[in-house]
Amino acid sequence: MSILTRIFITLVLVSYSICLVAQTPDAELVYHETKIQVKRDNLHKTVLFEIKINNRAGDKYTDVVIQYSSMRKVSNINAIVKDSNGKIVKKLKKGDIEDRSAFSDYFYEDEFVKEFTLRHNIYPYTLSYSYEIEQNEFIFIDYWLPVLDYDIPTLKAKLFLKIPVGYNIEYTEQFVNKPKVDSLDFNNQYTWETDYTDLMEPEIASPPSSNFLPKVVIVPKEFNYSVDGSFDSWVSFGNWQNKLNKNLSDLTESDSRHILSLVEGISDEKEKVKILYHYLQDNTRYINVSIETGGLKPYPASYVAENKYGDCKALSNYFIAVLNVIGIDAYYTKVFAGDKIEKVNKEFPSHQSNHIILNIPLLNDTIWLDCTSDGPFGYQGTFTQNRDAFVICDNNSHFQRTPSLNNNDVLETRNIKVYTYQNEKARAHFYNAYKGEDYEFIHYLNNSINETRRNQIIKKYYVESDFEADEIVVKELFRDSAEIQLSYTAESNNIYKRYGNEIIVEVLAINTPNFEKPGKRKLPVQLNYPVYKIDTLEYEIIDGYQITNTLVNRCIETKYGKYNIEFHQKSNIVLIIKEFLLNSGNYTISEYKGLYDFIQEVNTIEKNNYIVTEKKN
Repeated sequence: MSILTRIFITLVLVSYSICLVAQTPDAELVYHETKIQVKRDNLHKTVLFEIKINNRAGDKYTDVVIQYSSMRKVSNINAIVKDSNGKIVKKLKKGDIEDRSAFSDYFYEDEFVKEFTLRHNIYPYTLSYSYEIEQNEFIFIDYWLPVLDYDIPTLKAKLFLKIPVGYNIEYTEQFVNKPKVDSLDFNNQYTWETDYTDLMEPEIASPPSSNFLPKVVIVPKEFNYSVDGSFDSWVSFGNWQNKLNKNLSDLTESDSRHILSLVEGISDEKEKVKILYHYLQDNTRYINVSIETGGLKPYPASYVAENKYGDCKALSNYFIAVLNVIGIDAYYTKVFAGDKIEKVNKEFPSHQSNHIILNIPLLNDTIWLDCTSDGPFGYQGTFTQNRDAFVICDNNSHFQRTPSLNNNDVLETRNIKVYTYQNEKARAHFYNAYKGEDYEFIHYLNNSINETRRNQIIKKYYVESDFEADEIVVKELFRDSAEIQLSYTAESNNIYKRYGNEIIVEVLAINTPNFEKPGKRKLPVQLNYPVYKIDTLEYEIIDGYQITNTLVNRCIETKYGKYNIEFHQKSNIVLIIKEFLLNSGNYTISEYKGLYDFIQEVNTIEKNNYIVTEKKN
């Protein structure tokens, strides 16, 4: 998965973090209904939405997008608009519906959308639309999430499922009434009902939205999806994926000879894997090519070797074949990637992933590789670190935890030298180094967009406020380094401030998460990896002035993290060293006040950090 896709996913998931809010909604999902009937290997679904639009901002919910594919056919799209009196004022015409690829930047694509917009200009009004879906192969009966958006209420929603007697299903539900089950005409019918009226709004570092929204997930116990499969256990599911991937390692003799030549004379297995991973990065690119089996079956290795591109499935399968040539085993591995760690329900064997990576067990090490990444060898990054990854192997598929980012993996260091010139104006040299999330983002900027736009974004997000920066330099150390350096020179009028005979020197603060006050916080905190920062600051004291206030070293240590600040003076230079660590972890609401108080104590010290000077006698 590309870094651009990752950033998009990160923004979407952050927007879905939630807490209680009371306000007039822009729209309301008045009624949502899904009816599903399963007959043997055929699934038929009818979906209905009734959305009340209350104001102009709610008009965006009349932009309707319906996904389909060669395996998931959509038909009978109907829509009307009713005014506030229930009178029909508009009807959808066939010509209003547009077809396009779901991923218009890519090609060889089998995921499409039908889309239309139908709206009115007098508020409120109601959009009602429905459509039907037909599938002959499926591993999900439904993933039912009857919510338009975190701040849009669902007043009433129903899910109906009709299956033949003897057809076995498994399901899990959340914030939904237990199903009513009726038997009629050799069928069992399940009915679920729910609503979503306790509306939510974003909070800092909350768990994934999926933890808090109503949903029902239903899977068939046995299925045929290209090949026969079962959700009887995780092992049986892994065996199905293994069968699906069978006979896809079809590299040519010429390909094999070239691969062997790349590692000729190398004895260390890890070094061989690294060399071939670099070859993969240099000679292939990521695109979405989810044709054929609904995006679950990878393309053959020969396809990637010939075309030099593939999605996460195809590139992973290709690299498995590459490593097989040199006698190293690698395992196709399913993971739920993204900014927030989604918990796998291990009591519910099913497809719970959105990305494929590789697990490569060596004699004294296990390597995890993302074959879509242009980043360092073996770097998991914020996207797939610390996850339950489902490793696929014949009759032994199992979960393993991907490595977690530790303190050093996310360290941000700033070395800042501040001195005066031209009437107490400050000029500073910044030498910063970033790892973790900031490394990933700046690496993306440095490699994906032009320098002018890159520098605009860096000035907005990374240059210290109140400073005007020039001479921005981004430096990547070496190919497999997970650190990136940023240096720039900047000027400010707000560091040295004169008050009568005194000049106050402002000490630059460490940025901390802006958590809500405990009385407002509604959700627990999920910190997926630590926040770790070290600042080394040098301040020049203006000639003829001396420090008059006492600079106090401080140290705070709690279960949530730690903070240190030290002051050292030599001649007219004050050296300040700061360290801030916020530990990763999951913190309940009952623990939240302690976390908040720790952050606030740090912020109080940071706000009161200044150097008072006055003229020497």
